Amino acid sequence: MLRKLPVGLLVYIWAAFFTTQSFAQDRQITGQIRDENGAGMPGVNILLQGTNRGTNSNAEGNFSISVPAGTSTLIISSVGYETKEVPVSGSTSTLTIDLNPDVRNLGEVVVTALGIERSAKSLTYSTQKIDGKQLTDVRDANFVNTLSGKVAGMVVTQGASGPGSATRVTLRGNRSIRGNNNALFVVDGVPIDNTVQSQVGNDFGGINGSDGAANINPDDIESMNVLKGPAAAALYGSRAANGVIMVTTKKGSAGRVTTNINSGVVVETPFLLPQFQNTYGQGNGGVASDKASGSWGAKGTTYPDNVRDFFRNAVSTNNSVGISAGTQNVQTYASYTNNYNQGLLPNNDLMRHTINLRVSSQLTKRLTTDAKITYTNQTINNKPRSGEESAVVMNLYKIPRSVDLNQYKNFQDENGNPTYWTTSSIYMNPYWTTNKTTDKERRNRTILLGSVKYELTDWLNVQGRVSFDRYDDRYNRSWADRTLLFAGPGGSYQDFTNDILERNMDVIVSGNNKLGKDIALTYNFGAGQTYKKFSQVGANANGLLVPNKFDLSFARALSQIAAFSERELQYVFGTASLSYRDFLTVDMSARNDWSSTLPKPYSYFYPSFGANLILTDALQMPEWVSFAKLRGSWAQVGNDTDPYLLTQTYSFSQGGTGGFISRDATQPAATLKPEISSSTEVGLDLRFFGGRLGLDMTYYNTNTVNQLLTLGLAPASGFSDQFINAGKINNEGFEFTLTGKPLRSSDLNWDMTLNFARNVNTIVELHPDIKIAFLAGGYGRTAGPVVAEGGSYGDMYAQRWKRDDQGRYVVDANGKPVATESEKIGNFNPKFTMGFNNSFNYKNFVLSFLIDGRFGGTMTSGTQANLAFDGNADYTTNNRDGGWVLPAVTSTGETNTKAINAETFWTTVSGGRYSWGEFFTYSTTNVRLRELSMGYKIPVPENFFIKNVRLSFIARNLFFLYRGYATLDIPGVEKRKLPFDPDVNLGAGNFQGVEYGSLPSSRTMGLNLKLGF
Repeated sequence: MLRKLPVGLLVYIWAAFFTTQSFAQDRQITGQIRDENGAGMPGVNILLQGTNRGTNSNAEGNFSISVPAGTSTLIISSVGYETKEVPVSGSTSTLTIDLNPDVRNLGEVVVTALGIERSAKSLTYSTQKIDGKQLTDVRDANFVNTLSGKVAGMVVTQGASGPGSATRVTLRGNRSIRGNNNALFVVDGVPIDNTVQSQVGNDFGGINGSDGAANINPDDIESMNVLKGPAAAALYGSRAANGVIMVTTKKGSAGRVTTNINSGVVVETPFLLPQFQNTYGQGNGGVASDKASGSWGAKGTTYPDNVRDFFRNAVSTNNSVGISAGTQNVQTYASYTNNYNQGLLPNNDLMRHTINLRVSSQLTKRLTTDAKITYTNQTINNKPRSGEESAVVMNLYKIPRSVDLNQYKNFQDENGNPTYWTTSSIYMNPYWTTNKTTDKERRNRTILLGSVKYELTDWLNVQGRVSFDRYDDRYNRSWADRTLLFAGPGGSYQDFTNDILERNMDVIVSGNNKLGKDIALTYNFGAGQTYKKFSQVGANANGLLVPNKFDLSFARALSQIAAFSERELQYVFGTASLSYRDFLTVDMSARNDWSSTLPKPYSYFYPSFGANLILTDALQMPEWVSFAKLRGSWAQVGNDTDPYLLTQTYSFSQGGTGGFISRDATQPAATLKPEISSSTEVGLDLRFFGGRLGLDMTYYNTNTVNQLLTLGLAPASGFSDQFINAGKINNEGFEFTLTGKPLRSSDLNWDMTLNFARNVNTIVELHPDIKIAFLAGGYGRTAGPVVAEGGSYGDMYAQRWKRDDQGRYVVDANGKPVATESEKIGNFNPKFTMGFNNSFNYKNFVLSFLIDGRFGGTMTSGTQANLAFDGNADYTTNNRDGGWVLPAVTSTGETNTKAINAETFWTTVSGGRYSWGEFFTYSTTNVRLRELSMGYKIPVPENFFIKNVRLSFIARNLFFLYRGYATLDIPGVEKRKLPFDPDVNLGAGNFQGVEYGSLPSSRTMGLNLKLGF
């Protein structure tokens, strides 16, 4: 059945696309919907009163609908506008309908959990909506990155591996120590797989895998609604513990065929590079030496651009075409999008093709269907390694300042040996790295969605849905012979495939009833199943019999790459909403999950309750208060864990006569419990002066218990550790969204949105035997994020400059700094975030910009530690000639009198590859001009085949308005400004707060053209 159903869906889509259902119809009404400025409005709902017959306006606001003979009434509705009833007489054939803005947004409909549409005013929890147009002007290879600054309480962190890197998205803080903290992505009511695979878990480094959300095509997005808290997301169960990002994609509309083209080209350059010194050359102790690895030599000729010139000006293009067509009964939307993104590094690029087809049908008066297929083909060439160990960026930054890198573009000699300016067992010529090591990632992904809805009565309907999300990732990685660290004799090669399948099925019964004159009841109940399978198959050739023959057949030593997991979740749910006179609403919901990853009876239950009161309807309020709503909710949501933690697992390895079987060292957790998050939320939604000013405020408090921790065991037990449930994490915070329309006229309009969020995280308790635990891979070479009882999630621990009881710095007998053991030096989370979005329209000119700010938080830079060790950083020029007496004391409390020089100081505190983290930790406070778009709507003749044209200059990451500084002020050294982009982290997992060999983020500038036909 699993293999047959997608084929059946395809057959249905094919048939529906070319078939027009015949319905009795008397006459056709055509018309146009216009906004308050007289412009055509796309996507407006037109419904024939008393029926399910309806359509939507096209890109120019035009529509066509059949109505019976005689007098009828059309109901016209659109988000943000007042609903209008338009009578249609027997002689009417054309209509021009003007809609007025809904200053209170009482008619706004938003998509909530499970794709259920609800009136925005009835919600008892916080949500925030983003229009799809905000995602298609200023773009990124991973569209998720463009959400930064647009949603209060959302923190977006990019991966450090160039185009195709996974992105980490958290809402209202981090909740899970060992599990996933990413928000769930849901498309058209059904979750999609957003597994963030193989993320770097320490600063040693590695190659990051891609995520699933990056394959969502922004050109197909109609709107996005962010469900932030458990009360909003509870109906999605355990996967929604971290919030939900609801994506609604475009549908076809009745009427003439419309075509929209979006085409753009941009140039990307490094946004922020380290500052290098350009005074001293290769050598040691102030003496020049062409064999030295650092720049501690004499003054001389340097090459200021030897790093910048290695990065290229990358060109990226996007081309998308979307076609909408349909009759009153069958509507079709089809699109094709091509994205090509060059990386900043040579030979690194991404190519993505996305094909989408969606068909919506009204087969009878009561039966409707919706079917969609999306296919994505993506190839990433040479995704760079991030981290310390011979990553290309570290190889580049190690270049002495007096070395002309152009001389090393010929990266190998006549014998095939790598060319290098010195000797090393770790670092290499970066041109060798980009040309002689490869990483190719190919993805084929198909998402199928089908739904059938039947109106049992005018007040009750049933809907069934099924979705399949299947993608195969093929990886080919090669390291040429003589590549340090990674190549065996003759070279090394990996070839493996990850196959991921997710199936979701559910049935939902929805109804609404009037319980007397003043009370209305809406309800939904249903059941569903989620099945997920992961399979990894491949092999690793550690050494090749024929040098650089990258084929597993030539392996010297072949080892398997294999993994498998399978899990299933079954659930039932129910929700009900009771409203009184449309100004008092009470919500209730309940869900029970049965997870295959938990012990018998596999079950966990969680409810939610909420209420709101429309104050402006219930009370007499001043005229300048247009709308006021008070809301509150309490909810629980569970979170299961990974498969196969309940029973003992074993590993097989080659050797002997029949191989070896070994028991895994972690003791299983037979009594494992699900994580449970309990959240309380209260909020106030206010609109003033006819909707010109709005303020949405939310306070929340969330407690997450039953964290999954690892507890060490005595060797006599036969195990090294075991999984246990323990711990309690609290997240408490405020969110504010201020909206305004300061200017409103026939020619000039200004809309603005200010988002602000503050989250405070507390590790309330862990376990009597565990008071501190490292996140992900733990402490490496610079610093490590931890959870410590009484502290906060993401506290950073590293070695510090030792102080005495009076807070004075301590040095040794030679005047060099003395280090402490690992201590807290900061926290990687921002204290608060801010986004300020503005849009101006003047006649045919359009200007929009986004200012994005993160305040507080720290990151430790292993890159800066290496630059300091080598004498390449700009701040290493001070005190090179010696005479630097640090204002410190010795271990006995005596005043320091010993002079040192810069080389002694920086090589001591940086330690080469293992540094004292405090010296290279920076405040990540920054404010930047995140996005800019300046466009012009080119006038076209009224009957011209092109209906609208807009040409825009677009830019992303233009400049910083403010950057933080190093947290440690070193006597005798100028204050050091943040030298990297804190948006970019080693990976998208829970190991955050460390920058080491990361690619710089990019500044993007280019042109975008939109055409409508």
